[in-house]
Amino acid sequence: MARKSKRTHLVAGELNLTAMIDIAFQLLSFFLMTMKPVDVMALMDVSRPAPDSRAPAKALNVLTITILADEKQPFALNDRVIRIEDLDMMLCKAGELNPDQNVIVACMQKSLHSRLIDALDLCAKAKLTKLSVVSLM
Repeated sequence: MARKSKRTHLVAGELNLTAMIDIAFQLLSFFLMTMKPVDVMALMDVSRPAPDSRAPAKALNVLTITILADEKQPFALNDRVIRIEDLDMMLCKAGELNPDQNVIVACMQKSLHSRLIDALDLCAKAKLTKLSVVSLM
């Protein structure tokens, strides 16, 4: 009796990529969440010149215009309440004396936006260009 050999035909199998893609994304998300970036700017070697002890630092002259929430007297110059006409005159004098004068325009939270525009217009009229606008709480 002769044996019959069973021949099995090999069928090309299908490979399910869903599980491998899932693992790849899990690994990617794990490495992204646990990575600690290196702060390049903190490690930068900067050579700065030594401070000159002969030249003392000049005190900066700063004008501070505060825009108040008060309807009747909305402006203060260096913590003194002032009318808009007087503010215009003082800023024009400061602009003539020193066009590089630093001006800080500080606005109260409830002050009117139009008052800020008025103060900036007065600074532009006086040719003061070094302006900083800040908000007060």
